[in-house]
Amino acid sequence: MENTVRKHAIVYFSSLLLVLSLDLLTKSIASSYISPYEKVSILPFLHLVMVYNTGAAFGILSGSTGIIRVILLLVVPIVAVIITFAYAVKEKKGIESTLMGMIGGGALGNLYDRLFLGYVRDFIYLQYGRLSWPAFNLADASISVAVFVFLILHYLPGLLGSKRKTSGRD
Repeated sequence: MENTVRKHAIVYFSSLLLVLSLDLLTKSIASSYISPYEKVSILPFLHLVMVYNTGAAFGILSGSTGIIRVILLLVVPIVAVIITFAYAVKEKKGIESTLMGMIGGGALGNLYDRLFLGYVRDFIYLQYGRLSWPAFNLADASISVAVFVFLILHYLPGLLGSKRKTSGRD
């Protein structure tokens, strides 16, 4: 039992550290080479643009002040790391430990920016014609992908070709 918990803790923290490292590295590179609000087109729909986000995901709460903003922007990421770690070691499934680590790493990546810079560096911008998505970063993408895969695993297990076992542990 102890080895299983340790194994999933290692998987969780490996995933978390990988996402955190890549997120901070890509933000650093982007902020070094892209001027604020400069748009660099990579593909017809993929652009790089440096945006300093003082709010939550996709700019939510950027104009708000007060204790609610502090709680949402600083406390929630810490709580997310605690909950995702507890879930990873409780469930003892490799894919879920990885997904939870991705969420934790993304939460810490954006928390780092908020604590040390006062804003989050977003630089990936999807736009095609009149359709666009707010700028985001690797932390945001990691959280979104992990939540999406987690939901598929839990609510649509047949899509991946296997039935989800509720009592089995690996």
